[in-house]
Order: sequence, then C-alpha cells, then structure tokens
Amino acid sequence: MTFRFSIFLSIVRSKRRRRAALSGFTLVELLVVIAIIGILVGLLLPAVQAAREAARRMQCSNNLKQLGLALHNYESAHQAFPGPAYSTSNASMVYGFSVQAFLLPFMEQGNLESLIDYRTPLYTGALNNQQFNPAHAAVARQPLAIFLCPSDGQEPIYSVGNNTFAGTNYVVCTGSGTDKNYDSRVRTDGMFWRGSNTKFRDMTDGTSNTMVFSEALMGAGANYSPGPPSPATPHGRYMAAYPGGPGSMNGSGQGFNGAPGDNPDLLVAASGAAIWSGARCNAWIHGKDGDTGYNAYPSPNADAPDVVKNNWGFLAARSQHTGGVSTTLGDGSVQFISDSIDIGSWRALSTPAGGEVINDF
Repeated sequence: MTFRFSIFLSIVRSKRRRRAALSGFTLVELLVVIAIIGILVGLLLPAVQAAREAARRMQCSNNLKQLGLALHNYESAHQAFPGPAYSTSNASMVYGFSVQAFLLPFMEQGNLESLIDYRTPLYTGALNNQQFNPAHAAVARQPLAIFLCPSDGQEPIYSVGNNTFAGTNYVVCTGSGTDKNYDSRVRTDGMFWRGSNTKFRDMTDGTSNTMVFSEALMGAGANYSPGPPSPATPHGRYMAAYPGGPGSMNGSGQGFNGAPGDNPDLLVAASGAAIWSGARCNAWIHGKDGDTGYNAYPSPNADAPDVVKNNWGFLAARSQHTGGVSTTLGDGSVQFISDSIDIGSWRALSTPAGGEVINDF
C-alpha cells in the first residue's frame, strides 16, 4: 500500500512540474509581449510629448499675459507706453533701454529695477565707438523666467566681448515693416519706436486689433560665415546681416545703403548677406530691434530668414510651437496666431491706427 501511494505521489508531482513548465512563456510569446509594449510606448510617447508642449505653450501664454498686464500698469502710472532705445543723449539713443527693461517694476521684478538708473546711459562713448556701461552689468546678465518661452530650449546667456547678457523670447511690435517702418529709431506705423510714448487712445483700430508683444527665437550667439547656416540649423537662430559700421545705414529708417531697400524679397536679400548673425534676442535690456523687437513684414515663422543691418531690419515673430506664435494684443489678451494668417491681416494687426478691416485671425 505504501509503495502504491508513493507511486501516486510521484505521478502527481510530475504532473505539477509539467504544468509549471507548460505555464511559462515561450520565446515567441515573450517576443509578442515585447512588441506589444513597444507599440504602446510608441503610441503613448507622442501623447506625452504633446501634453508637455501644451504645458509649455500655456506657460508661454501666461508670460505674455503678464507682459500685457505690466504694459497696462505702466501706461496707467505714466499716462503713456514706454518707447525702446530711450536716452537723454542722441548718441546713446541707438543703444538705449528696451521696453522690457522699463516694465521691470510692473512685473514683480522690482529688485532688478532698483539696480537700474534709467538716467544713466546704457552705453557710453562716441556714437561709432560705444561701450556698454558697467553700471548696468549686474542686471543685464540676469535671465528672467518671464522673458523666456520654455519651448525655445536655447541657452539664454550670451557673452559679447567682455560683457555678458541674458536673452529674451518676447519682443515688442514696432510696426508693419513695410516702406520705412522697419527701424524703430524713427517713427514707425506701430506702437513702439524710439521715445514713442504712445497711449491707449492711439489704438484707434481697437485694442483687440493691435499687437504689442509676440515671440522670437533666441539666436545661436556666434555668427555663421561664410554662406547661410546649414539646413540642420533653424534659420530663426540667425539673421542675414549686411556689414555694419559708420554710414552703413542711409540715414535711420531711410533704407539700406548697398543692401535691400523698402519692401524687398527677403529670400533674394538674404542671398547677398555678408555674414549670418546669431545675435537675435541676445539681450533683453537692449532697445535694438534685433534684440527686443519684431515687425510684421515677414509672416509668423516665415520661411525667409530675418534680414538686418546694424541689428535693425526685417524681423519675424517666431516660435517653437507647432503652427504659429503667441501674441499679446492691446487689450491684454493673448492669441495664438497661425503661420498661415493672411499677410495683410498680419500687418494690419501690427498698426494701431491703419484703419484696416481685419479678417478673422
């Protein structure tokens, strides 16, 4: 009896072992599971990336909203909007403070604003040999989160000669860029030019039909030469630049000298550039258009590169967001404007008093 029972137990144990062996994964089953997991990851990853970009775009929109609010508060306090490149001396008007710099005390950045004496020139020296004023060095190199779009991804610190500057992704609208409206050193058809001091009442087209801020990509820093950047490098990081120096502009805002004149084909104009400048949006403190301004001559995220001379010229609104750019309007609202917007409507939004009928955007 004991012998028979032992045989029975052996048979049961053998069956259990056989079942355990049969219950494991075969190689084919394992490969199928791995393939399914890979497919799920492939499906989920774009969704995760899209969610992250949506969050970054929302933060960008919030930054622009805060800039719009600061602009309103500035106008309420001073009865006018600030103008870029403001200074008390004609020579340093070319290198004056930006609108963004004037808004610091209205953006909970009063600690930085207290470091700036706006009565002290940003640059000193003769017109053609200006040097950055070391009195402003500490504040100029401070990166501010409110000035940075989280989708850009570019390092915001730039070394220029012996100086260090912090960049910005948010730029003021200087106008349509058509005719001679691409240079904020003279009056343009936009809301901002040197010492403009415009007011809400100047937006006769309506505050909801007038752009005040948009986005731009920060430059690569170093220049690229010779020829245009490689296709692997976004051309939004570079500007097609004509040589600077004394007399290189045919008078402020009076057309390029030996370079594109009014209303050029930017692709053709860029083909004649001497170098490709990586200085776009390199310094939030500068009132230069290449650092803190844009105009509506190019469409948003234009295929044609920006074209400049002495850091003024034809400068597009650009972003890393898919399909368009975020823009602050005069009423403080933020709108996402498509790359495919009609160019006439885009330019109409850049002028506060053009009298245009603007289609939906």
